[in-house]
Amino acid sequence: MYAIGLDIGYSNLKLAAGELGGAPKVLVCPAGAGPEERLGLAVAGLRGEDPAVTVILEGTPWAAAVDPERFEGWQRTLHADYPASAPYRALFRAALTLAEADTVDQLVTGLPVAQALDAGPRERLRQALTGRHPLVPGRVVEVRAVAVLPQPVGAFVEALWSAREGALLDRLEAGAVLVLDAGFFSVDWALLVRGELRREASGTSLEAMSVVLERAAVLLAHERGGAPAPAALERALGRDAGHVLLRGERVELAPYLEEAARGVAPVALEALLAALRRARVNLDLLLLAGGGARYYAHALRERLPDLPLVTATEPVTANARGFFGFAHG
Repeated sequence: MYAIGLDIGYSNLKLAAGELGGAPKVLVCPAGAGPEERLGLAVAGLRGEDPAVTVILEGTPWAAAVDPERFEGWQRTLHADYPASAPYRALFRAALTLAEADTVDQLVTGLPVAQALDAGPRERLRQALTGRHPLVPGRVVEVRAVAVLPQPVGAFVEALWSAREGALLDRLEAGAVLVLDAGFFSVDWALLVRGELRREASGTSLEAMSVVLERAAVLLAHERGGAPAPAALERALGRDAGHVLLRGERVELAPYLEEAARGVAPVALEALLAALRRARVNLDLLLLAGGGARYYAHALRERLPDLPLVTATEPVTANARGFFGFAHG
């Protein structure tokens, strides 16, 4: 039985793939996708970018799993109907290419909580990903079964599988756990009580890392001049560079991102806290995941100071690894 845990985000493509019962192959790639002809021309002798994955969409070669900034004259997709877009389809086919299997018995993926709790978007995505998918001429991959979950459920399952014993495992299995998944386009949260999702206390906010990066770029411009692009900050974060070039000088990002997050995170958390108040549940654990987890931790700790807080060991890939674990049943 071959399974894929797939998390196609706006910033990164994450997948965990392999035979059930074994350790999956885990990959993280940039989530850029566009017609191959729009890629910038590589110059020999300079340090190259990661190679693009070529797939065919409606007869046209597309480059996928590359830095979005590498495309010329191509607008990046950033809206709520992302799963229905051509870039999403290209990234999905790139994931099948990278998984290196001709048949996928079970594919598990996620949607933002607000969409995943709606049967319409959930079923449309399930149908779109199920079946035979041509990647390039002569290569077709069959996906036999698809499950679509709320994004933070992946991080919860990953934590449950990783916890061996002790207080953490007790809280995950028998307690009320709030999972916060801070992604690029949305911040999602899910409340799980004894392993069951409480829909009324789960939700989505758009005050996510894209907003943090936009605000950080404004702060940089105000203090340093120039016009730093949020995409350049995102690229630096994705490569763990910790700095960005601005007017030829290296500028450390951490102070600007932390200041930006102090203004953005509380807005997202207000909706979360209102949902928790309606649920009237005493929490036992806070679990953070997603690429922006560390920028929301301080605000969450300020508002819920007495609760144990755990960040996923590898927060960027936590959902994908958890989706792979979910495929075990």
